[in-house]
Amino acid sequence: MRIEHIAAAVEHIKPARAADAYAGRESLTFLRCRVVTDEGVAGEGLTGRFLADQVAHLLNGGIAAACKGMDPLDIEAITAKLAKQFNPRQATGVFVSAMSALDLALWDIRGKTLGLPVARLIGGARAAVPAYATAGMPAFSETELVAACRTALDAGFHGTKILVGTGRSLAEDAQRIRAVRRAIGDAPLMLDANCAFTVAEAKRLAILVADCDIAFFEEPVRGNDIAALAELRRATPVPLASGQMIQSVNWFRDVLTAGALDVLQPNAAFCGGLSAMLRILALAEAHGVPVTGAGGFEAANLPAMAGHAHGGMLEVHGAHGALRERFASEPEFSKGLLHVPAAAGLGFSLKD
Repeated sequence: MRIEHIAAAVEHIKPARAADAYAGRESLTFLRCRVVTDEGVAGEGLTGRFLADQVAHLLNGGIAAACKGMDPLDIEAITAKLAKQFNPRQATGVFVSAMSALDLALWDIRGKTLGLPVARLIGGARAAVPAYATAGMPAFSETELVAACRTALDAGFHGTKILVGTGRSLAEDAQRIRAVRRAIGDAPLMLDANCAFTVAEAKRLAILVADCDIAFFEEPVRGNDIAALAELRRATPVPLASGQMIQSVNWFRDVLTAGALDVLQPNAAFCGGLSAMLRILALAEAHGVPVTGAGGFEAANLPAMAGHAHGGMLEVHGAHGALRERFASEPEFSKGLLHVPAAAGLGFSLKD
């Protein structure tokens, strides 16, 4: 038996009495989902009113395509596949993403209206921010990996990051890390697992490269689980970092309270915009935990990291080259620094 069709529909129920609608029309909205197999067996499900149209769009589009042909009885397999494809970092969904873009646009308007760069409106702590490069892509051979990292440092970046946990064994990852360390000398070297490892696997890799002076190990455990991060931090001297695609300010509060991270990594393009990022920077400052950029979108994050006194380094991601080509204007990079543009607003613009 295979999944043949998924259809989601939003329904609005007219209240029996006018008073029943006091909370607004949305309180009387729900979404129904119908799954039909190739054998004609149908299943019905439902969910509530929050962002119902967007949920329906996702179900009717990407999820339906991803599930087609799968056995509907393999619920765990379906769940794991969808989580990996659509929510690999346990984000909170379309609303926070929408608010991230809207909030950035509103800050841009504010800066342009007042005739000042947003970094100065935030506080003007610094005119430029150090940048590191995510240069170590998974598809690179060891030789290519070493060359990419050396090229990044030769370009002036204040360190380089490589991806691990991408299908190679822990021993192979450790070998590649050691090769880069030998090639770059004492320059800062960071690792990024993109939530690939169990705690045990992350511990093992940290042990294997304990003498490689890792600046930080980013997103080492599955789901950015706070308890797992705290356990790993107690087990290894390698500094841990995370937060690049977390969409809840409360998660940042809780991870700081638990003492689970050495470096916090909020990203304005995901966390709810600059407004949320400023709250997270304040939390990090109060806990004495440094902040550094991750997840790319450095042009969007520069105003907060340069404007707030607790801002730190920013990532320039090697996989975002095509995105940077879409910019009509963007912050200047020179001598290892991303410079706050003099233009009013956020300081970047996209081509039509």
